[in-house]
Amino acid sequence: MTSKIDAEKAIAGVNGKMLKERPIAVDWALSKSKWEGVKDQVEAEIDAQDQVEGEGSDSEGRSENEELDDSSDEGLGVHADGDVSMHSGSEEDEEEDKGGDEDDRGSPSKPELPPPEAGTTLFIRNVPWEATEDDLRQLFKAFGSLRYVRIVMDHESGRSKGTAFACYWKKEDADKVAAISQTLSKDVNMDTVARNPFSAPSLLTPDPSSSLARNLVIHGRTLDVVLAVTRETAGKLRDVGVKMREKADKRNLYLMREGVIFPNSPAASTIPPAELEKRMNSFNARRKLIQTNPSLYVSKTRLSIRQLPTFVSERSLKRLARHAIKTFDEETEKGERDGLEEDEMDDEGGKKVVDPLSGGEVALSAKEPKGEEKKKIGRKGKWSSGGVKQAKIVRLSERVDPLTGKGKSKGYGFLETEKHADALKILRWANNNPETGSLFRSWWMDEMKEALSVLEKKTGKKSEEEIARMKRLKEVIATSNEDGVEKAGSKRTLVVEFSIENVVIIKKREGRDKTSTSLRRRRE
Repeated sequence: MTSKIDAEKAIAGVNGKMLKERPIAVDWALSKSKWEGVKDQVEAEIDAQDQVEGEGSDSEGRSENEELDDSSDEGLGVHADGDVSMHSGSEEDEEEDKGGDEDDRGSPSKPELPPPEAGTTLFIRNVPWEATEDDLRQLFKAFGSLRYVRIVMDHESGRSKGTAFACYWKKEDADKVAAISQTLSKDVNMDTVARNPFSAPSLLTPDPSSSLARNLVIHGRTLDVVLAVTRETAGKLRDVGVKMREKADKRNLYLMREGVIFPNSPAASTIPPAELEKRMNSFNARRKLIQTNPSLYVSKTRLSIRQLPTFVSERSLKRLARHAIKTFDEETEKGERDGLEEDEMDDEGGKKVVDPLSGGEVALSAKEPKGEEKKKIGRKGKWSSGGVKQAKIVRLSERVDPLTGKGKSKGYGFLETEKHADALKILRWANNNPETGSLFRSWWMDEMKEALSVLEKKTGKKSEEEIARMKRLKEVIATSNEDGVEKAGSKRTLVVEFSIENVVIIKKREGRDKTSTSLRRRRE
């Protein structure tokens, strides 16, 4: 029995009942070590009973005692040395010897089943909803003796999930079933080498009418059978399956959730409720936008940055990107934050490798060069440690900032990096980071001092506009309370997300870039 409670019910319900005019006797079985302890006491009680019956029955009593010595173990249900119980009898005897007192207290005890790595357990997919465990047992018992068959049920609906487990006594029987299923999968060109049960399954199934498939057909459907794995390995396979689907997603929709602060996340407690609602509304609007337009996709190297202080320039934005990459790496080395995953460190270069768990091909690309492997990149012939291609602030053309002479900032901009890994580092460090406000203010002051120094060193007569600008710069620098900086910027944190791009516009932009590049080369 699987527990002591079930055994007690069986004894109460069956013991003493008549079967073909004979009473059934059901009692607790004892381990051999326990039986040896009470054997002398049982024999003494039998001897006393024989003496009461009288001398005339001595010979008969002796014969009964002799017979008891030979068969008492079997009659009381004691497991002999050569017996094999339903769930590994030798192991149960040891458990009863060690935990007998625990059984006496009435605590249920379940037999230990073989672990998945033993290779006797099978994982079954494509199980019809109307199929029962008896149906599966009748099908799989043709390959060997079964320990159990279990259908995976949905706790909420109470219906089958379409999967099941079957456990054999012998590993050879389980391998036989898995080999047949693998042969059937080859016929329909399904991946058969170390298949990942958590990756997207093939829509093709073997023909149920084929001679080989008939052994695995139930209710007109061919079952897909693989060897079961441990819970830890199942988690790894699930992660690999998710990553493979992400690699195959050309629109990179999985990056939509990157950097989003959800209400139940730890970061939600660090921002006001109004700010949290604003971020969630932005996420829902972006998701709806990309779902309704198939031409849109999420860029892997271009970031959208909102809630920028209006005094932030393109130079400061690029400086923030390089600072974020450097600080992210330093915090990772110190163990203060989690680093990037191995697949996140790889850029897209078209290279494909075989995943060791799933057996499928995953597109990877070259990593950042190290040491002597670094090569000159770009027109300037230098390797950029920050990896920033472009920093852009969206400005108003009709309003000019008196300090910089540029258009007034709209409070948002874009950053484009050379590698996806750099974009991830910038996003994960700068998004909702309160340190960015003080960094922007210090960099802004540096730019103001530098602009004033350039105007002062300028030779010749200065225009009225330049004189007014110098006066304004001196006032801002002298008053260090940052009258020219919006105070609200110190309270609001950045919203950093992967930018949504339009493939049609990108192609037009690439065409214009190629044309301008070719014209420039002709002139040179």
